Amino acid sequence: MEVHHHPHVPTHSKPWKEYLLEGLMIFIAVTLGYGAENIREHYVETKKAIISAGNLYVDVLEDSVRYEQTLQKRYLQDSCYEIIKDIYKKEKTIKDIPIFYLSYITIWKRHLPIMNTLALDEVKSSGTLKFIEDDKLKVAIQKYANMGSGLKLREAREFDFIDKTIDPITLNHFDFDFVEKINKDNEGKPFQIINNRIVINIPMPPYLEIKNANKLDLDHFFSALGMLQLIRSSTNNSYIIKTQKQCQELLALLRNYLREHDALKINSKM
Repeated sequence: MEVHHHPHVPTHSKPWKEYLLEGLMIFIAVTLGYGAENIREHYVETKKAIISAGNLYVDVLEDSVRYEQTLQKRYLQDSCYEIIKDIYKKEKTIKDIPIFYLSYITIWKRHLPIMNTLALDEVKSSGTLKFIEDDKLKVAIQKYANMGSGLKLREAREFDFIDKTIDPITLNHFDFDFVEKINKDNEGKPFQIINNRIVINIPMPPYLEIKNANKLDLDHFFSALGMLQLIRSSTNNSYIIKTQKQCQELLALLRNYLREHDALKINSKM
């Protein structure tokens, strides 16, 4: 005959202190687990923020170079305009056609900096901005990002004026083959300005001339160039220079932030 043993079932309840202790231990375990997960997540996201800041540093550094180069080109355009305007005011005509050509095709070019927004957009859209523990840096990033729209608006303003007013003059009165030939050599220096005079450094075609010269209204021509220079001056002072200043401030803050996290070396370009 088989003997069945029934499990022992305690008939007495646990003391309330044991229930309290078990509940407390469960609470502590859950709290510690939750805290550990938060710490791990914060660590991971902070690392991502540092990497994003490093990528942004590289882009902003390239932007800073672009602003300076663009401003120098635009200042050269200002100088060329002032030189040929003064010549025309004195002579009321254009005698030196090569100088006129080189000055005009310098003024006619479109030079505006383009902000690199790839890393900026990544920082804003990924949510890593909130894990950058530097309030000044956060504000600087947001200010700089907002300035990009201003540059685009000025680009539309300048280019629209060139399209509608300056380009028709170029097409009707200038030898486009020569203009295109000069523009191909973007790195070369076809002329330089010495003592407020244009000194030509390249051979010029012997029969270079203004096309349909009898139909070129020089007063209107110089008024159009003067308006273009006015628009450019406004863009320089109100947008490019201010954006350049914000760019330099952001660069300094990013550099300090990356140094504090021993991350300035994360990209060889730095």
